[in-house]
Amino acid sequence: MRIYFAETDMAPAGRWLLPGRGRGEAGAAAWSLLLWALRRDCGLLSLPETGLDARGKPFFPGEPGLCFSLSHTRGAVLCALSSSPVGADVQRVRERDLAFAARLMDEREREGFTFHELWCLRESVYKLTGEGSLRSLRFRREGGLIVPPAEGVVCRLYDGIPGCAAAAAARGAEPPERAERVDVGELLR
Repeated sequence: MRIYFAETDMAPAGRWLLPGRGRGEAGAAAWSLLLWALRRDCGLLSLPETGLDARGKPFFPGEPGLCFSLSHTRGAVLCALSSSPVGADVQRVRERDLAFAARLMDEREREGFTFHELWCLRESVYKLTGEGSLRSLRFRREGGLIVPPAEGVVCRLYDGIPGCAAAAAARGAEPPERAERVDVGELLR
């Protein structure tokens, strides 16, 4: 499993390797990062045929052993690429979001996570499993490990993306220790 990110603030509009899928520039950046990862890790020159599962999550119908998850936020995109199911999320850290924190976090979560870390964990597990509510999925730390509310799921947080929180969740493979930075120029034509 690999986790890749790119900072997109300085990228020129309309020059992405791939067009977006209803999400404009940010979506185009995320899909372009996926294509870059597929070229690098799998030797693929183009994106395989893409479908949507019953929840609306994109996947490759003809490539069941090739799983991915995409996320974007202002100024950054994230891509998780794996041979087993995976979910990933990136969020820009903004002070105004902290007003939500008291309503969405219990006391144990406030002791173990920042609001943005918790939200990324919730999104990544939801993308992986399709179960639960983003407002109520509960996480805790035990002995330094993140314990998600889903059996058999392993989660990891990433703090190396400037101004952002990020997380990945997986079954069958442990997410890597760090997310790898990709120069945004690699995602442009």
